[in-house]
Amino acid sequence: MRTTTVLAAFAAAFCATAAVDPANTVYNAQKARAARLMPENAKRVRADFKNAPGKVAWYAVPAMSEIMRLGDTYPVDGEAGGTVRCVLAQDEFESCSFELFAFEDLEDVKLDVDFPLPNDLRVVKVWFQNGNGWVSYFDDCGLKLTPELLLHDENLIDVRTGGEAGNWARQKGKDGKIEYAWISAPKGLHVAGAFDAFNPGFDDAAKIQPVKLEKNAFKQFFLTIHPDKNAKPGVYKGKVTASRNGEKLAEIPLAARVLPFRLPFPRGYRNPAEPYLHSVMGAMPQYGKDRFGGDEQKYRKHFRAWMQSLYDHSVFHAPAIGPENAWCVPMLREIGFPLDVVFGNLMAPWFGLNFGGRMSYDQLMAHKDAADRCHEFYQKTLGHNNVLCGHGDEQGAAFVTCHREAYRFWEQYGIKIGCAGHEPLLTKGGYAYGFYPMAGAPDNAYEQARPWYEMGVGPIGFYASQHTGSENPEYTRRQHGLLGWLNGLTMSFNYEFDTRGFNDRAYELYKPMVISLANGQGLMETLEYAGFREACDDIRYATYVKQLADEAKKSGSEDAVVAARKALLYLALLKGESADLNTVRAELIEHALKIRKALGK
Repeated sequence: MRTTTVLAAFAAAFCATAAVDPANTVYNAQKARAARLMPENAKRVRADFKNAPGKVAWYAVPAMSEIMRLGDTYPVDGEAGGTVRCVLAQDEFESCSFELFAFEDLEDVKLDVDFPLPNDLRVVKVWFQNGNGWVSYFDDCGLKLTPELLLHDENLIDVRTGGEAGNWARQKGKDGKIEYAWISAPKGLHVAGAFDAFNPGFDDAAKIQPVKLEKNAFKQFFLTIHPDKNAKPGVYKGKVTASRNGEKLAEIPLAARVLPFRLPFPRGYRNPAEPYLHSVMGAMPQYGKDRFGGDEQKYRKHFRAWMQSLYDHSVFHAPAIGPENAWCVPMLREIGFPLDVVFGNLMAPWFGLNFGGRMSYDQLMAHKDAADRCHEFYQKTLGHNNVLCGHGDEQGAAFVTCHREAYRFWEQYGIKIGCAGHEPLLTKGGYAYGFYPMAGAPDNAYEQARPWYEMGVGPIGFYASQHTGSENPEYTRRQHGLLGWLNGLTMSFNYEFDTRGFNDRAYELYKPMVISLANGQGLMETLEYAGFREACDDIRYATYVKQLADEAKKSGSEDAVVAARKALLYLALLKGESADLNTVRAELIEHALKIRKALGK
């Protein structure tokens, strides 16, 4: 409480001297642009609706898009008065989106969804990020309005745009009273731990709450639909009704087509028998019951919600299992995680030796003992040794040459050791490693990964170029999906999963590398989190097409073989760096349905 109060005083003093903060160059430009465009947008919207739209108009827009949708951003890719649509497989989470435009200020606008399939409607919260918002994971001075959070209650974050520009998080204190924590403090004023995202008093509502619509401004909404695994294929229709004080403002039509199949877990492109690991460094919960006052029940409830969220976002290979959390394995199996390959704990002492030399006999024997314990633990806990254990991070040539002999103790059990890093890992010890998160980019991954694959090492993934941190969902989708998959990668394992990075101005070189954010009940929804799910689901659709093609080749049906070869040709010619991913998804579905028809499914 006192820390928050002190920070608030600092904020007031800081902002009083910075009504026009020269560091807020981007935000100042955003304000000027909005003042110019919002009246013009009102004329465009009236024209779209033939000058009779009522108080509120709507546009159906793609859920995944490169467009950074702000209040003054006219939806050039939208359909005025259109039906909000999506196509999805059974048991798939898929999102669609729309924007509302108001011709006057409207408070307490209710949105009610009438739809036969399970669904979740959220408002896209525009809040302050640093000057590189939407673009990069690097720090930049000042503030920038950026769409990111998907909230049920848009007032969970108070975005103040006056002289005290910044974000304030709403939370309940121990006395039950509402208080606000400043979460946009500049580097010189930021105090680590001043805001605890895990506080049970910081939590979103269970369903969408009334929203405020600003005159001449657009506001985006995100609807995620999830049919169950036995949902009847076909087209389902419904609507979203926007109203205020009993007055209907808009009735937005919805339609979703459920496909006659479920998606498989992702597999590799060049070797469909090889699992594709879709994860992020640090996605597994990195906290204990001490964060919940030692309450084991609260801890495990939060842990489960976190893991369920990861699974629902297709982060299927997030689990990292070790002696400290072996209790969660039955929970993970119940949720549905594929535990045939997991990240694990090497259980070996860290001797450093970053500058070379040779390991002593005692150090080698310590590694041998650790390998024996590792083998025994995973056999008992998982029933197998298909475990990926990291050792070091971006280690140099001296470290690799010093440790490579010790890795044989794990190799005899089939346990794979890997290290994120650069060229020395290959040239000095490539033969000793079992998997490799390479420092590189997914668009030129093939040549970098090729020597590893030729040695039989795998999975191979990438990190950096760029790290997580861009709020742009379509960029996240492309980077962690088909772009690397088509280039032969078999793992998404980027850095990192920073769930407490609410202050985008806290660090020196980087901004927080966020995909999702923590709150008192688990993980929050964001645009990039939805994009990460779409990345994996793109690979799952492509995997399904490849599996169908393989089935067609063995079927003896000429029509099925021809349909399969057309699908494989499409994938072979696909350019992951430039193809429109929404179109690619539609094409993959079309190929899948044609092969199924030829197979008599």
